[in-house]
Amino acid sequence: THPTVVGSTFREAVDAAKRDLKFLVVYVHSPHHEDTAPFCRDTLCTEVMKDFVDDNFVFWMGCISLPEGYKAATMLRASTYPYLAVITSSPDNHTTVCDAHQGAVSREDLMNWLMTIMETQGPQLVAARAEVEERAMDRRLREEQDQAFQQSLLEDQEREARAEEEERRESLRRSIEETAKAEAEALEAHRLETEAQAAREREAERARLRG
Repeated sequence: THPTVVGSTFREAVDAAKRDLKFLVVYVHSPHHEDTAPFCRDTLCTEVMKDFVDDNFVFWMGCISLPEGYKAATMLRASTYPYLAVITSSPDNHTTVCDAHQGAVSREDLMNWLMTIMETQGPQLVAARAEVEERAMDRRLREEQDQAFQQSLLEDQEREARAEEEERRESLRRSIEETAKAEAEALEAHRLETEAQAAREREAERARLRG
């Protein structure tokens, strides 16, 4: 069992390593080289190596007899096999080969080589990871602040809308009351005028009868 391969293409593996802020270990496989079989059996395809690489790196491998592997071998200038390279990718997409190992290597020597790279160049990744995490935290803080502002704005708008609605209802209530009052006053005035007119008519009729 070899380390877990990430991505179907070399470019995908580079992008994954950049995203995860890890070193990328690239293995170029030459099926017909005399050192390939013992390397795969005794070094690469062991549980110890699989666990170590999976825990600390992004891993990709390609075969030189296939287009993607051949392209990677050409780009990395592999001259003998087994070929391994450790790669980093900067935020501006600049890919750098930290170191490369060509030829037969034991499991212990390979792990020591990888650990040395981690120790000497790992702090750069740690710093980059801290920078990315800080930017992510700042972005989350801004998003939370924006969300809180938008929520506060929405609540203010809702309060204003409720106040306007209450004011509209109160204005309508006062208008109805004033209209009802005016109508009642008009009816009362009309009643009083009718009664007064009737009284005058009765008085006039009594005066006519007396005369």
